[in-house]
Amino acid sequence: MVIFMESEYILNNYVLEKLVAKSELNNFRCASDDLTDFLKNDALKQQEQNLNITQLITCDKEIIGYYSLLTDSIELKNIRDTDSKNIIKEKLPKNKKLPAIKIGRFAISEKYSSQGIGSQILKNLIFNLIKISEKIGFRYIIVDAYAKAYYFYVKKNNFVNLKKDDKKLEKIDKIIETDPEYTFFLYMDISKIKS
Repeated sequence: MVIFMESEYILNNYVLEKLVAKSELNNFRCASDDLTDFLKNDALKQQEQNLNITQLITCDKEIIGYYSLLTDSIELKNIRDTDSKNIIKEKLPKNKKLPAIKIGRFAISEKYSSQGIGSQILKNLIFNLIKISEKIGFRYIIVDAYAKAYYFYVKKNNFVNLKKDDKKLEKIDKIIETDPEYTFFLYMDISKIKS
């Protein structure tokens, strides 16, 4: 018998647990085979090499989802906001790359998808990253999003695509249909949220 928890209950009671060797992952499945496979086969190996940190999102010992974080950078030329770009160029004239935290993977269990849980957890994650940015210098949160997750990140969670992808994104619905795991680089300027 499959037991479903209410989304409100999950959002009020979920906890984060760092992935460890004894984490029980067998019952986790999300809509993407690639994201499911990453958690089960690659996440711990990469974490052991200090390439990322994976946090399991659990509620009553059930894995609701997970995310992996790592450091990265974004090229200054890819920033859409000309005013921000010019201010950064003025303050850091030699920098071509800017520090960022990357959400390497983010997935919610198939069982609990499309209930608003992912957006709320992502908002909480962004809030926590903003707090961390007060102690560690970075300005951007970035993600390589699958085409099928484009609306989730851009429309629901205020990420921005690179200008170079504007033309391609005119056909986003077709891309989602034909190549749902095509990847778009998206970013969020946390200074816009802090102010």
